[in-house]
Amino acid sequence: MSEKKVVEQEDVEMTFGEHLDELRKVLIHIAVAFLVFFVVLFIFFKGDIIDIVFYPAQSDFISNRLMAKLASLTGVEALRINANQVQIYNTKMAGQFMLHIKASAVGALVVGFPYIIGQLWGFIKPALGKEIKRRSRRIVWKIVFWFFLGVGFSYFIIAPLGINFLVTYEANGRIDNIIDVSSYVSTVMGVCFAGGLVFQLPLLIRLLASIGIVNSAWLKKNRKIAIVVLLVISAMITPPDVMSQILIFLPFYLLYEYGITIAKKIEKQDV
Repeated sequence: MSEKKVVEQEDVEMTFGEHLDELRKVLIHIAVAFLVFFVVLFIFFKGDIIDIVFYPAQSDFISNRLMAKLASLTGVEALRINANQVQIYNTKMAGQFMLHIKASAVGALVVGFPYIIGQLWGFIKPALGKEIKRRSRRIVWKIVFWFFLGVGFSYFIIAPLGINFLVTYEANGRIDNIIDVSSYVSTVMGVCFAGGLVFQLPLLIRLLASIGIVNSAWLKKNRKIAIVVLLVISAMITPPDVMSQILIFLPFYLLYEYGITIAKKIEKQDV
């Protein structure tokens, strides 16, 4: 009996070792892909990435032009955002070089997101049951879709609104806003990437509802707690300003409500 137990233990250790080896391969593939995307963006798309980040602050950005038209139609000038050119300065010796690295790194994460999710899902999928696999069909494409939807929402709506608020805000009229390029880029790219993560909430609720961990009644009952949690998360994943946190929280909360609707649909399917 003792010899049999030893053999079983060795088999378990070997299986666990193989599992770790597979995880190591997945992480290596992800790291190599990230490095390739980073190098390509760093070398060939230097100016393009910076232009994309700066564009929401310009008056000819599509969101700013639409808001200007809305201001003209309604007569509410407060709707006219980013009408003046935002002056951005570099105050550090290596500031622009570090900006180039940061922009390329975040760009590599965004561009390589589908591949990263595909690799992670390929590693997790074999350990899931048949029912969860059935309900998780096309999950990779759904994750990618919601991620880019969140990035787009943040880029075209949250970023220009946040920029206009922060650039024009005055605590005292004697203080001039001199915008540091590192602060600007961190705010825009951070809000956009956080938006992509925030928009994963419906899929998370769908997964938890599919395996029976949560249901629509539980989600409704704990709505107030969820609001507090979402506010805390919004504060953690956004730059340290209240406006950005609120702009992230609002769609986050709407996605939570949408998650309740998803949970209801899943419960009807199980009836």
